[in-house]
Amino acid sequence: MLMEVDKRKRVLKGFGVFLGGMLVLTLVSRGIYAEGLARVSVEVPERMAVGHVVEVSGNVKQSRELAVNVAEGLRVREVFVIPGDRVEAGSELFALDLDFLEERIRDKERDVEKLRLQIATVQGNLALAGEEKNVEMSRAGEDAVRAGEEADKALRRAEEDLASARASLQEHLDKNLKNTSDEERQRQEEAYQAWKKRLAEGGEREKSVSDKVKGLQRRKESLEGEIAGLKEKIGELEKKGGENGSEGTEVGTVSGNGLGDGASSGGSGELDALKAQLAEKEAELVQVKKELSEAGWEQEDAAEQLGELQGNAVSKPDFSEEDSAWESWMSTRKSLEEKVQDAERALEDAEDEKEKALEDAQRNLEDSLRSEQSDSTLGLYQLDLEEAGEELKRLKGILEQEGVVKAEASGMVTRVGVAAGEQTSSGASVVFADTARPLQFEVILQKEEKKYVNLGAEAEITLGNSSNMIKATVDYLTEMETSPGSFTALVTLPEGTGTIGQSGMFRVTQQSEMYNYCIPVDALHMDENQRNFVYVLGERSGFLGAELTAEKLMVDVLDKNDKYAALAGGVVDGNSRIICTADREISDGDPVRMKD
Repeated sequence: MLMEVDKRKRVLKGFGVFLGGMLVLTLVSRGIYAEGLARVSVEVPERMAVGHVVEVSGNVKQSRELAVNVAEGLRVREVFVIPGDRVEAGSELFALDLDFLEERIRDKERDVEKLRLQIATVQGNLALAGEEKNVEMSRAGEDAVRAGEEADKALRRAEEDLASARASLQEHLDKNLKNTSDEERQRQEEAYQAWKKRLAEGGEREKSVSDKVKGLQRRKESLEGEIAGLKEKIGELEKKGGENGSEGTEVGTVSGNGLGDGASSGGSGELDALKAQLAEKEAELVQVKKELSEAGWEQEDAAEQLGELQGNAVSKPDFSEEDSAWESWMSTRKSLEEKVQDAERALEDAEDEKEKALEDAQRNLEDSLRSEQSDSTLGLYQLDLEEAGEELKRLKGILEQEGVVKAEASGMVTRVGVAAGEQTSSGASVVFADTARPLQFEVILQKEEKKYVNLGAEAEITLGNSSNMIKATVDYLTEMETSPGSFTALVTLPEGTGTIGQSGMFRVTQQSEMYNYCIPVDALHMDENQRNFVYVLGERSGFLGAELTAEKLMVDVLDKNDKYAALAGGVVDGNSRIICTADREISDGDPVRMKD
């Protein structure tokens, strides 16, 4: 019993040791796993404005430059100033070679005299051209009157021709022919065709009856011939029969063989047949004579009707002469109508010609009255003379000052364009800044900086090593032609401030509108497609239980500066825990832990 209790105690003790070991191993493995996770810090989006500060260096420059110019091509004897010198009004700048100046004055005097002669020549030519212009105007007026008269004359002739053509046409129309109407022509043609048809029918009837009479006549003659032949045969037979009757008796009697009776019987049969045939022919002859008589009357009636039709013959309608006369009349009418049309066209042409002639004459008259094409020769000569006179005056003025060119105002020399022994050019000989006017501070802004600097914006200027801050406004802002995308900004400094060429700093601060979701700019990332994203803190069930993870969210950036970025709502809100820092690189879905 005690042994079983001890054994149970040993088992429980061993199991406790096993659990304790498992707990230690779990804690160690959890610690090792946690030690391998990225440590991050998070912040929630805040509502704030995103400020933008533009700070660039620049230099002080003059607000206005003054130039000293002299005639081109003069030889310089001596130069008295260099860039950076301050000059006052009346200060000597440089001196010219007097001999060269005097020769130039003589050349200019010759140019002035030449221009005067040219002007006199042009003025004389203009006067002569004016006289010729007057003659041209007079002739143009006369041509216009003559053109109008000739056009009126041609128009009257055309009107007369048209009136004559219309009269001839009307006279012909008054002689209008009377033609047989189509209805009457049809009626006459139908009457002729009806008579012609009746005549043909009558002729056919008369011929048919005549042929019938002839046929009956021939039949009658034939029957009469046949009847005569039959009668002759019957006579012969009767005569022959009488002779044979006595002889036969005797014979018969004598011979007693009966031949006489047979012969008598045979002759009697033939005679009867001929008599029957004769009776038939005679009856037929009677019928033929009757038909011949009727046919004769019918022939006379047909001949009478045919003679009546022939006696009342209807002439065939013939309108050829009438049609020929009508065609001739219509041809004449068409010819006269064409003459009227030709006369009307001629009248229209005459009216057009008159209008064109008057228009051409009017244009010629207007052209003659129009001023001649502007000739600037005289004006140019006069301008050249004026310019040459002014240059001559300036040259003489320099000569009176013994060739010395002086400053007309005070300032600081910024550029010298002449050198001793060389000739003056067309550009400025000396350029100096006008120090009587306030100076300007100039800076160059890039495109991104220009977004926050506008014309009239308040700027802070510090010059050199001074800690004094100068407040001013941006007076000028434009894109540089030589460098697109860069902009020049000018700020006018207070009077008496700065020196030309002095460097300084330009600063403009601009506050944006209030944004609801602003995060540190370090929390904003960009992928290979230039899209913005952030990591937010999430949770999931892991190997050792609930754990934190980094979740990638694509975001829209509304505004940002070097510290903060404003995000659009929807993807993030005020409760989103944005990962701002991590002690190592993380990616979407990685487990993380909070920094201690």
